[in-house]
Amino acid sequence: MSGDRFTDHYRLVSTDPQSRAELLADPKAALAAYFGAIVDGDYRIEVIEQRSDTITAVIPAPPGQGTALERRLADVSGRVYDMLHTTGIGGYLIPDEALTWVLRDMRALWASDRDGNDTSGPAGSE
Repeated sequence: MSGDRFTDHYRLVSTDPQSRAELLADPKAALAAYFGAIVDGDYRIEVIEQRSDTITAVIPAPPGQGTALERRLADVSGRVYDMLHTTGIGGYLIPDEALTWVLRDMRALWASDRDGNDTSGPAGSE
């Protein structure tokens, strides 16, 4: 093991077909099972399996009713791509600023759990 929990998880889902299938089928449950907890909230996690012969394009959600095009373009161009692993492999595309904090809370929760710290984490993450 590398000592980096996120890279270790990447290695697991890259080499263990069962773990990979579980992550693809139910990302929240699989992440909670591996890391011990997940931040509660009204959000989804969608895992897209990268393939060597496929270019993956992520398109933004349609704009809300009455949203000005210039505002929408500014919102879309300001998206965050958070690298998941210290090796730079994989990551999360975060469509909304509020979800940036969900991901950061989740990663902090997972990191503190490995160190033997309190795993109750941010509010709502039990």
